[in-house]
Amino acid sequence: MKKLPKSPTGEQVHPALYDPELRWAMQRSRWASTTRTAFEARIVRPLEDRMLSRWLNQDRFAQRVEAIGLPYRSVEAYLDDKLTLCLAPNELSCAISISRSFPVASEKRLAMNQFIWKGDWDLTRFDFRKGSRYRFIDDIWQHREALVQSTSYRRFMQRIEQGKPFRSHHKGILLNSSDRVMTYLNVYLGYMQDMRAHGFNANQGKDRLGVAIDREGQVVKINRGLHRLAMAQVLGLAEIPVQVRAVHALWWQQATAGKQGQAALASMVEALQTVQAASTPRTPTKG
Repeated sequence: MKKLPKSPTGEQVHPALYDPELRWAMQRSRWASTTRTAFEARIVRPLEDRMLSRWLNQDRFAQRVEAIGLPYRSVEAYLDDKLTLCLAPNELSCAISISRSFPVASEKRLAMNQFIWKGDWDLTRFDFRKGSRYRFIDDIWQHREALVQSTSYRRFMQRIEQGKPFRSHHKGILLNSSDRVMTYLNVYLGYMQDMRAHGFNANQGKDRLGVAIDREGQVVKINRGLHRLAMAQVLGLAEIPVQVRAVHALWWQQATAGKQGQAALASMVEALQTVQAASTPRTPTKG
């Protein structure tokens, strides 16, 4: 048997869910990801670090660096755990979709590299508990004694019958048989059983649970760790750690109160201790 390829993010694929027809698509994505990661490490990150350093010390072009939103990777590296909040998962009900909040491709690319987000991205949000990830996790848990009776099992099987089985070359998954569907569902069930027994593991998954702070200083969920958040909610965990990925420009101005550089970040970190999870979606949309 050939050695199994890694996912584009470098993770080992699940042998029982992998199919050889995914190999070339996975390798192409892996090469692209590796190239992009190397370029960021050698070119982009050093430039972003220099930009943040200029802003922290209020050197030349410091105001311009803040105006374009501060490089988020450098801000995360600089503040690290100071961007971590502990929240009750069931309070974190409002979420945004990056693609909906930034429908223009160029704006989305900019946002992915910024810590301060301008515009009305926070006005289009939805109730996370009505979204597809939550429904999927809740469905598995409710049918944990008989997964074949779950809605998820039936939907995956319907796709097989229609000749369109679920596939993800990013994860190395092809669900083209009932056994693979059951294995896939049991993987998530296993995660949930482990979480119920041992609590939330912040190191599980490739990303921390990302959140953003809206214009009113409220916490909204973004596209990072959605399945893990759903698990914590369904299991009724008391508290989980989340990572602030971005803040709204209007809240930033209020939190920093005209301060610049290191003093501004210190004021923002202090203001983060008072934020609360948003409770009501502004615009009812489907998840």
